Amino acid sequence: MKRLTVLILLAMLLAATSGFVGKAYASTEITVVDDLGRTVVVTRSDRIVSISPSNTEILYALGLGDRVIAVDKYSDYPPEVITKQKISKAFMPDPEEVAALNPDLVVYYHWGPWDPTVEKLSSLGLAVIAIAPKTLDDVIRDVRLIGNATGKSQEAAVLASALAQRIEGIKSKTVGVATRPKVYIEYWYPPPWTFGPNTWGHQLIELAGGINAFGDAEKEWVQTTDEEVIARNPDIIISLIGTHHYATLEDIKRRPGWDAISAVAKGAIYTLDENLFIRHGPRLIDGLETLAKILHPELFGGVATYTFILNTTKLKFGTETFKISGLMRVDILAIKSVGNGTLTVTIQESGPEAPSNRKLVGKYLDIDSSVPAGLVFTLRIHYTEDQLKTAGVSEDSLKIYVWDEGEQRWKAINSAVNKEEDYVEATVAHLSYFALMGETAPAFWNYPIPLWLYLISLIVVIGVASAAAHIRYKR
Repeated sequence: MKRLTVLILLAMLLAATSGFVGKAYASTEITVVDDLGRTVVVTRSDRIVSISPSNTEILYALGLGDRVIAVDKYSDYPPEVITKQKISKAFMPDPEEVAALNPDLVVYYHWGPWDPTVEKLSSLGLAVIAIAPKTLDDVIRDVRLIGNATGKSQEAAVLASALAQRIEGIKSKTVGVATRPKVYIEYWYPPPWTFGPNTWGHQLIELAGGINAFGDAEKEWVQTTDEEVIARNPDIIISLIGTHHYATLEDIKRRPGWDAISAVAKGAIYTLDENLFIRHGPRLIDGLETLAKILHPELFGGVATYTFILNTTKLKFGTETFKISGLMRVDILAIKSVGNGTLTVTIQESGPEAPSNRKLVGKYLDIDSSVPAGLVFTLRIHYTEDQLKTAGVSEDSLKIYVWDEGEQRWKAINSAVNKEEDYVEATVAHLSYFALMGETAPAFWNYPIPLWLYLISLIVVIGVASAAAHIRYKR
């Protein structure tokens, strides 16, 4: 009888417990609608597989890096993602390989109607969110979608709002520009591929204050010809550098017939990290801000913008030196970078105001990079005697200063002055505004008097006074 009673109580306890667990587990279910219009029920998101570098960047931006168990082989940002397990294919991966990872959630970039991956993964019982944006609005919506599906809706709302505000900040500056240069962005060659209408690339050009050279194309992703690019005669060429494309200024100049293009004749060719334009994640807005500074430097206090390619293979064997001349003489000696990317340098007429006891020598520098983490370089700013005279500063007081955005003030960097070659250099491990400044030379009567000179002067004064007194006494 007692045994029967115990068994009944155990059965009741198990029933109650299982009911409780079932309700708690059910309460964690999240239902979302992905970019294909599919309703997806996510019961857990502790183990996430990300198949697309763009998806990976969104997941990390939402603070979900610790839940990501595997990524595609092209996912390389942020740097900490490099240690994650890699699946063998980013384009139509093996469903069995993905399922073997036992993920709670797969976030997959859907390539188009010919791509059966979503259906195949779903047929194996996996929760799959298909991401397939076309416009910037779609990208921001996907930030919210992934955030909602993973219980990070609050973080996603904050990130989406911040991105939208940055877009609006650029738009408010460029909306009324009088002239809009014609822009050609190349992300593949040969043959030339570029952005057509109804794409985020097209939007980036327009928001930055330009006209898309292929904005009237029939297709959204345009495969064109050399002859067509030459005929459209863009004012500015943006060559995207990365895994899929690598064409420098010199490479483009060597293409037959391209010397007739206005951008080539003027040297208005800029190399930028493809990941700021191809990956549909938060860094698209970094690309927008960089593009706007290139197209309209005057709207951002700039005079000219220069771009350089960071190559980690070269950095393994030494430094890379980038030189700027003309408005300023500047040398940047790249020492270390965690990944391939681009460096953008804008010479600015205006910047944060210098401290009251310092004078600016030359102009301001705004230095940015598509791979800021782990970047180390030597910054060398040249000066002339005329600049020192104009500013009224002493050569010995020259230092390179960096703007601290958090503290909202300039900070001196440990700098070395080379008086023989007229430059100041400093090793830098962060990006911001930089400026060469010196202390204002004090008026003659404000110079401190050395002790030895003071003592000699005092002896002379005493001697003269004694002599004068002696002469009066004699009289």
